[in-house]
Amino acid sequence: MERRNKQHGGFALAGGLLCALALASCQQGTPYTDVTVADATPVTLEAVGAEFDPHFFAQNLTRNDGAKPEDWQHVVRRVKAMELQKFRVMALPQWYEPVNDNDDPHATDPSRFTFDSPEMQSLYKVLDLAQEQGMEVCIVVWGCPVSVSLLDPAYAHVKTSFMADPAKKDVWITGPTDYDEWAENYAALITHLVDDRHYTCVKEITPMNEPDGGPLLTSTEYIKMAKVLDARFKKDGIRDRVRFNLSDNTDTRTFYLKDCAEHLAEVADVFNSHTYIFGYDTPNDTIARWERNNVEISARAGKRHLVGEFGSNQTVGATRQRDIDRYERGVLMTRLALNFLNAGAAGISYWSLIDQYYGRDADYQQMQQLGLWKYVKEAYRTDSTYDRIKEDYEVRPQYHAYALLSRFVKPGSAIHPIDLHDEFAIGTAFRDTAGKWTYVFANATDSAKSLAVVNPPVGGNFAIYRYEEQSLPKDDRMLAPATHTDAKDGKLPVEIAPHSVVLCRQQ
Repeated sequence: MERRNKQHGGFALAGGLLCALALASCQQGTPYTDVTVADATPVTLEAVGAEFDPHFFAQNLTRNDGAKPEDWQHVVRRVKAMELQKFRVMALPQWYEPVNDNDDPHATDPSRFTFDSPEMQSLYKVLDLAQEQGMEVCIVVWGCPVSVSLLDPAYAHVKTSFMADPAKKDVWITGPTDYDEWAENYAALITHLVDDRHYTCVKEITPMNEPDGGPLLTSTEYIKMAKVLDARFKKDGIRDRVRFNLSDNTDTRTFYLKDCAEHLAEVADVFNSHTYIFGYDTPNDTIARWERNNVEISARAGKRHLVGEFGSNQTVGATRQRDIDRYERGVLMTRLALNFLNAGAAGISYWSLIDQYYGRDADYQQMQQLGLWKYVKEAYRTDSTYDRIKEDYEVRPQYHAYALLSRFVKPGSAIHPIDLHDEFAIGTAFRDTAGKWTYVFANATDSAKSLAVVNPPVGGNFAIYRYEEQSLPKDDRMLAPATHTDAKDGKLPVEIAPHSVVLCRQQ
């Protein structure tokens, strides 16, 4: 891994020289390759977001790893700087209903809910941040855990969710055994968030995370559950307050999405899928074909499709990906994102924002380490990467690449593919609601690209931002423009180094 990174660093340095030479040659009239901004996809962008599950205060500060409450400012500052647009946020039913309120799911007893629990306070911190930033939030109640450990000592006796399926073995979570109880629990949560706490950021729900995995529920059972949930939200007068973002299936298990699209067209507002099957050797066509199929399935039900989670295929269990610290991962994540959007996706959400523990008693192997930045250095002491970590909450290279997307590619933007005629290089043009254009390119090849973006009659000056290994900030500062370039006669000259990302923002 280190050898490849060093090689890519050489490519980046050589790419910088090639860019300078290519720019000079362009100025001298040497031909360069025209690439055309295509017609827009049928959808506008909803959001560039990330998973941010609410365990910072509840599960991490309570571990005695050295994390402090004031460390939250790193999260706040970076989310603001990145201008993230959406959080996908986990919730679990025992956080607010550790014990069944009563035996009648159609008659809720609010006094039995624990909306002031430590776990809920941790959730409110995430929602407060989203609210302050004008972001949107999708609340995902993941399912019903078979093993429960709550922070409030008054509920130390609660060892499992009362809705969990005891017949399921060797799993940590199941689907609900009673859909009416599940619907009561979920509706009570959303009512509390949107009516009692007035969170206007809560715009969407997803019932159960990756229900096809295990499975938590077969597609037949999931469809039944979703219909019960829809009816309960309507009964409680909150159905029009949130969108139902359904399916949440994984990778190639498109049968689940097909079943949901066929039978939940009148319930769903949007569908989403997750993917961790694409990597450095995956050509653009394979990535785009996967999402195009999802988009077509969803469109048959009259709905949009989102990529609700994504990462690389370098997975080691559920908590690690071998390439997480590589510079090149930033190029790959951008290439994946552009392929999804070019293929018709309406939005993307990266897994995940930060490294963190999901349980205060979890061992090191259970720490989620797929974040845009790390946790406190001390937590990695047993890891081979420990000596290379310079500081607590150190950002990974991909942080800078993903921040380019979230800073400049905004909700409501039209999405225009740019075909570079290369299976490992890709481009997309975005026209925002103010009429400004942003061009984004990801070049995963060993060759520099000298392009002229053909988009008449767009002219004027463009700020050019570069994600290149040798010029990344050593800290969490946002990338600044490397240069400025003028578009003339409807063409913008762009030089793209090998293994790099370039973003051109119209001024």
